[in-house]
Amino acid sequence: MDLALGSLVMAMVPAYLILQPLALLRLSGRWRGVAAIPLILAIPAAAWSVFALAHESNLWPVIFILFAPAGTVYLAIVLVLSAVV
Repeated sequence: MDLALGSLVMAMVPAYLILQPLALLRLSGRWRGVAAIPLILAIPAAAWSVFALAHESNLWPVIFILFAPAGTVYLAIVLVLSAVV
């Protein structure tokens, strides 16, 4: 069970990196603004990760890995709601 949960969380990092540009390209108007909200946290998390990597920290991706599941779920909900509405 722990392995499956860990794998799911790790899989959400590339899923977020795919969903964010997809949502920004496919949506328009207010939906695009709603889809851009995760960038408020994603950009600082990515910047911190790059900073930590530059300083040879072995925990450099942790912040982005912790952010990605929430961002992925949020974008999935936004994409589904925009398709329904």
